[in-house]
Parts: sequence; structure tokens; C-alpha cells
Amino acid sequence: MVCFFSRADSVIRCEVRPSDDGSGYELVIDHPDAVVQVERFNGAEALNQRWMDVEGRLLRQGWRGPAPRQLLKNP
Repeated sequence: MVCFFSRADSVIRCEVRPSDDGSGYELVIDHPDAVVQVERFNGAEALNQRWMDVEGRLLRQGWRGPAPRQLLKNP
């Protein structure tokens, strides 16, 4: 799953994906300053809780989303 958050001219890309070794999941957050944050989780429950925390924080900070990229281009 990939989604985007926008604020002014900045975009944050978030991706949830299976880990490369198949042992769990990764949450990848690609920040506007080119910093990429990767968090690893053994189970879906922990990943889901973290995703809800990240999404809530971004929305409280004024980011708009989550949305596919094409929706952010045409508000």
C-alpha cells in the first residue's frame, strides 16, 4: 500500500510492504527533506497501530491525505 500526504508544496510518501526476508512488514516514510525512515514489524497488529499513530500525527500537523498521488495534484 502506498499513499501520500501533502502540505503546501511538500509531499510525504508512506508505504506498507512485506519485508524482503518474508518475516514481517515494513513501514517506509519518505520525508520531503529526502530522509527515508524504515520501521520493521513482526506482525500486522503492531504495524497497524503504528500506522494509525503516524497518520494521526501527520493530520494533526496539517498534512492532507492519505491519498493517491493523482488526487493531490487536482484538489
